[in-house]
Amino acid sequence: MEPATARVGADGSTRASSVSSRLLARMPVRGLVLVASVALAYNYSLETLVRGLSLQTPLAYLALVPLIALALGAVNFRLQPNLRPINDRQLDWIIGLFFIAVAASINLLLPSSYSADFWLHRIDMLGLPFFAAGMIALLYGVRRLWALRWAVMFLFLAWPDPYVTVLASAIGTSTDLALAAVGATLQVIPVAQPLGNGTFLIAHGSDQFSLAVGSACSGINSLVGFAIIGAAFNTMFKGSVIRRVLWLVAGLLLVGQLNVARIDLIFVAGWAFGESFAIDVLHPVAGVIVFGLGALVMLGIAPFFGLRIPEPPRQERPAIAPKTAVDRHSSRHAVRRLRIAAPMAVGLVMAALLAVPDASFAHYDSLVDAFGQPTLGTIDPNAVTVAGWDAAPSTSFDQATSYFGQHATWERVAFSSTDTTTSGPSSVYLDVIRTDDAGSLASYGVEACYNFHGYSQVSTGSANVGAGVEAKVASFRSPVAGTDWSILWWEWPYNAGGQTRYERLVLLAPLDAVDQPGGNTTGATFASAQSTLESLSRSIVGAGMSEPAQALDQGTQP
Repeated sequence: MEPATARVGADGSTRASSVSSRLLARMPVRGLVLVASVALAYNYSLETLVRGLSLQTPLAYLALVPLIALALGAVNFRLQPNLRPINDRQLDWIIGLFFIAVAASINLLLPSSYSADFWLHRIDMLGLPFFAAGMIALLYGVRRLWALRWAVMFLFLAWPDPYVTVLASAIGTSTDLALAAVGATLQVIPVAQPLGNGTFLIAHGSDQFSLAVGSACSGINSLVGFAIIGAAFNTMFKGSVIRRVLWLVAGLLLVGQLNVARIDLIFVAGWAFGESFAIDVLHPVAGVIVFGLGALVMLGIAPFFGLRIPEPPRQERPAIAPKTAVDRHSSRHAVRRLRIAAPMAVGLVMAALLAVPDASFAHYDSLVDAFGQPTLGTIDPNAVTVAGWDAAPSTSFDQATSYFGQHATWERVAFSSTDTTTSGPSSVYLDVIRTDDAGSLASYGVEACYNFHGYSQVSTGSANVGAGVEAKVASFRSPVAGTDWSILWWEWPYNAGGQTRYERLVLLAPLDAVDQPGGNTTGATFASAQSTLESLSRSIVGAGMSEPAQALDQGTQP
């Protein structure tokens, strides 16, 4: 009996081991590593998109882009399950590491060059498709990367900056069209009375209340969402490009009409059941219902546009190989497992290295939000107070409009040190230049001005002054016997009543060479002045972060 028992036990353990091996073989290990690597490398960037899902903004749907790209990739594997890789794995490594290097360069090199503008334009999201492409090439090969090209390119739709540019002009038009359509429908169902400026008066029994149709309610959110979903379906449809475009345009029109019906439904609900039901119960879910209904309807009528989603090929069950064949190929399988494990390990290491700089982008949160919208108000130079310094009233320069645009302003405040024991400069100037043309700031740089007037540059460098802002520091010696200068400056975006404008702040320390030993400003004096400017700049940035100035921005006034 004992040998039989042992034999049964051995057979049972063998079967369990075989089952676990088959389950492990069926697990998409490379796919899991790919998803984990992308999520790790872009942990904070993706987190900011997810946080936007709860916001009433058209960009909230950008959080769906990575998930849709993942779904497109899964569909591609179903449609092309047996895509054979090329034999040249060296090419896979070269292309894969190249794309990963591009993504790393974006996150490692560009933040110091662009400073606050890096997060304003969310350049970090540009690296996401490159990193995903590199990982696919490493894990699956170049041929699979080409098959997944549309899924990878779809990740570019998660970049908020182009939406900000387009929506700035589209939101107003969308709101006007929605209000006109709602006004026309109210002629048929008079449940609300227009009051102007997008506000409607609704009567529920003896109670009256008003509802405003703003930009968030105008349907632009659903239009952006359907455009993203429609673009994903267009990568899968079989049919001509013209038919796909017509289908997408028809979907946008349908979603726009459904949104008008949504607004009318909310008005009817308020008229019949009161303000609380219309706003607290129906309004939060009506938009999601309209968006989902429009997508389902357009998917259902796609065949009428001559479009179809291809069906996956049938997979035949492979024949059971004889034991001798299995033994003969076991060594090849071991080599294949090694070839798969090596790029997975390299990819995870690369992802871990990129996760560190991506997580550091959190310091931009106090300056620009997740979708590249400035959160800081303009700095009022007359309201800047720094311990140990007295400030004089500001003066203005008329040259601002000549250099920086029609709506530019240029103000200067003189600070005098109240500390007689300090070894740094006794006076410092603060220049605040505001403009709506960021290109003008680049055209008329601070260093270029001193070089034009013949000053020789003594030193140059940078300093982190807070909020992710990398300020530039430089010292210049006068071409004649006169005043030398140490300067520190930075530029950042700010919110001017919903409009993005740009601000350059320059701290200037005059150093009179005749007061120095030998009539020549020493390196120690320049260094002391730069240290003083850095301390002042951190105080100014810190005050701006905690209590943004509410001063009127003259550049935005008519």
